[in-house]
Amino acid sequence: MLDTNDTFVLELSKQIYIWIGRGANAEEKKNALAIGKSFVKAHNKAKGCRVTRIVEKAEDTLFKSFFEGFYPVPEFDAGIAKGFDKNVTANQDISKVANKKRAAVDKLLEKIGKYTVKVYLCRDG
Repeated sequence: MLDTNDTFVLELSKQIYIWIGRGANAEEKKNALAIGKSFVKAHNKAKGCRVTRIVEKAEDTLFKSFFEGFYPVPEFDAGIAKGFDKNVTANQDISKVANKKRAAVDKLLEKIGKYTVKVYLCRDG
């Protein structure tokens, strides 16, 4: 796992994270982005590769997703505590549920009649 006394690089295809632990030395903290940019250059990363400086305890969800143990595993009782039997599987045919939903949507669209969807692309300049 990440060590609070150091700085680490997480290399993704189009992004580089520089993670700075709280106990990292002042030189590493100060030069984090320079370290990332030189990493991009040294490893011939694609043009436009983004370098992100991220500090301990301020990690975003994407960053955390690459490390096991960042998120605690929630306990899931599936209703057992409320008296439901976890072994019951009757009436769980997903295709029937999906068909009912599709039929409801078709009925709604018939009521609405013709409709138009417009999509706009906004460009600078």
